[in-house]
Amino acid sequence: MIDFDEKSIVAVRRTADDQRFVLFTNTDVLAHWGQRFWGVVLDTGGDGFGTLVRYGTSCTAPSGWTIRQLICVVQARLAAEHARAPEAGGLAVLEALGVAVRQMPEGDVLGNGVSFEPGGPIPASPYRWSVARCGDLALPLCPDAESLQEGIAPELLLIVVDQALKEWSDRAPYLRCLWSCRNAVRDALAAEMRRVRIVRGKAPPA
Repeated sequence: MIDFDEKSIVAVRRTADDQRFVLFTNTDVLAHWGQRFWGVVLDTGGDGFGTLVRYGTSCTAPSGWTIRQLICVVQARLAAEHARAPEAGGLAVLEALGVAVRQMPEGDVLGNGVSFEPGGPIPASPYRWSVARCGDLALPLCPDAESLQEGIAPELLLIVVDQALKEWSDRAPYLRCLWSCRNAVRDALAAEMRRVRIVRGKAPPA
């Protein structure tokens, strides 16, 4: 966990089922970075998991997951989910994220430095990997398609990306591509919410 003062929280967002949350904090943020938050705390279902997030351009924080890397992680998980259950709605998420990537301003390479590895043997997972890693950073994802077990749900990562794009577009409203990118990410987030409802049996198949 990242240590932070509650006064440093700049935004709180929750998943569609209201069961998990994301806290965005401005701890250690420097004015010249051009981003309001750096530390992010994600509800794993059993605890809070702290990590760092940056936009991935020259005028942002020097370390942390970039927007493109987070999108890459979600794309990889949803590609595995679509292969496992084509009728479960994962394709809609992938299509929206494809649009988002094409609208992103120039920056680091998509998925640069990201690798994937298996998680622990318990609980069992239908996926070959449940941990995304970039250098010293790691994201332990939920091992299940329903995003109910302990770990970081893809929906939470999409919320982080959406919030980062919101903050970025507020600071640079003249970059129309940011608004287009965020609209696509919001479409992906809505599609992921629907996918979760489908696999939990609360919505008809896609």
